[in-house]
Amino acid sequence: MNPLASTKCAGRLLVALAAISSILFAVGCGSSSSLTKTNPVGFNNGSLNGTYVLSISGTDVNATAETESFFAIVGAITADGNGNLTGTVDINDPDRGSPGVFLGQTVSGSYSITSDGRGSGTIKTSALTFDIDFVLSSTSSGLISRFDDAGSGSGTIDLQTSTATQASLASLAFSLSGVDSSGDAPLATVGAFTLNSSGTVTSGTEDFNDNGSGTGTAGVSLLTSSNLTLTSATNGTAQLNSNSGSFGFDVWLIDSTHMKLIETDISAAILSGDAFTQATTFPTGQVVFTMSGIDGGKSPFVAGGYATADASGDGNLTGGIEDYNDGGTGVASTQSNVAATAATSGSAPGRFQLAVTGFSNGAAQPTFNFAAYPYTSNGGNGVLLLENDSLGLAIGAAYAQTGTSINTSGGYGLNLTGVNDGVNSLSGWVEVDDIAQFAPGSPATAISSTANMTGILDENDLANQPFSTPFSGVYIPDSPATGRGSIVAPPTNGTLGTALGALNLQYYVVDSSTVLFIDVDSLADYEGEAGQIAVGTFVAQSSTSSAAASRRALSLVRPVFHPHAALRRK
Repeated sequence: MNPLASTKCAGRLLVALAAISSILFAVGCGSSSSLTKTNPVGFNNGSLNGTYVLSISGTDVNATAETESFFAIVGAITADGNGNLTGTVDINDPDRGSPGVFLGQTVSGSYSITSDGRGSGTIKTSALTFDIDFVLSSTSSGLISRFDDAGSGSGTIDLQTSTATQASLASLAFSLSGVDSSGDAPLATVGAFTLNSSGTVTSGTEDFNDNGSGTGTAGVSLLTSSNLTLTSATNGTAQLNSNSGSFGFDVWLIDSTHMKLIETDISAAILSGDAFTQATTFPTGQVVFTMSGIDGGKSPFVAGGYATADASGDGNLTGGIEDYNDGGTGVASTQSNVAATAATSGSAPGRFQLAVTGFSNGAAQPTFNFAAYPYTSNGGNGVLLLENDSLGLAIGAAYAQTGTSINTSGGYGLNLTGVNDGVNSLSGWVEVDDIAQFAPGSPATAISSTANMTGILDENDLANQPFSTPFSGVYIPDSPATGRGSIVAPPTNGTLGTALGALNLQYYVVDSSTVLFIDVDSLADYEGEAGQIAVGTFVAQSSTSSAAASRRALSLVRPVFHPHAALRRK
């Protein structure tokens, strides 16, 4: 195996949520029988049975041309319950050659699932064949990663549970991220629009941030030439036009309240993400959030925390805590007294403009500005967030908190997605994606030699071939309980079998089934030689179909970056 060479460059970026996990897919690294004992939950091949919306984005590696590119894959795959896959997907990937956008690709493939919900498989199309690694949270949803030596990425799989009519799609909020038309800089957008019965946008507002430069506190109005039109009860197309750009998409419906989008323009930006039924009021009570992106110097940045939203639903926030990891300075820090003053603006009802104080992206600023668009879906509600000033780029989501403790009665599936630097003698940020399944025990009060979360973790790091390793860690809730806490893996002196050799996370409980986290491993923790910046989620597992009712719809926070140098995988 050859070393993956990479030069450190500020163009390797992290852009934004989350929601999002694992079995060993053997690539020259043995089988799971040599790992720690699995945590049986009751899954098998029959647990994946039906048509699922698949969404993965990440980094593709062209070994022949020695290049990388951002890629996105969205579509519908059908699992027969016996290990076979069919379906149709769209692929946007410049590394696959001209035209770079490959629509309506016919899928064939296979999969295998163990009793703890971890799965592996292969998806084949004429444009691209890739291996997958995933973990099911239920028979209706799961977290997934690309798991081969030609690229890495993360995403979700969700059962198509209902169909929709054009009339049922009256008002939508969306969050999209990727790279701009240069292919070298992160681009993110959030917005909302209303539709008439024929799918034409009658009003709407969109906010952009291109490589750390936002469109400002008012956003931009969507033009009436925009539309979202169903071509069937489960998919359609969209065209979003504004004075800041025009973008075409394919739309894949999970249900009438949640859909996935992938950009289909050739030789344009590459964007993918989610759209939900729009809400016009802000959640109330404590909300938790994660976001990722770049700081003002273009270095990768992640943040997470909580705040109290005003009981009136007007978007004002008080009493907030922000944890952040800024890769440019190697800082893993906590900010207290985070607050926001909200104002409504824009042509889309339900758009809030947040002036946030007490916040940091590694630099001291009196105020950061964020556009906020509340949404609701069958799986819950939240707020889509995008920094729209010129102090950096941060995109993510906040969720109304309804619980503060980790569920100890079953297993969890986990996804981590981010970048690391300095691993295996490399110099430069490279993408890393982890999928894991673990069983949590009783909460700890301090780091000790006794692990209270154990399982198996699979990692695809662009510095290595994909591999699997035992996972062991300790989680320690804050006291008094706020839903925030820390995770240290391994719990005492030792090495986790990942590229970095450890994980240090800050987590934030959303409810009894969903936990968000950020990775606070920094260069300073490893004597300036290595660091990791990532976001992720873990979701409680249930092998019964009834778990679909409590599934939370997450706006996935994930990394997007494009390097300026050739890569060779080790």
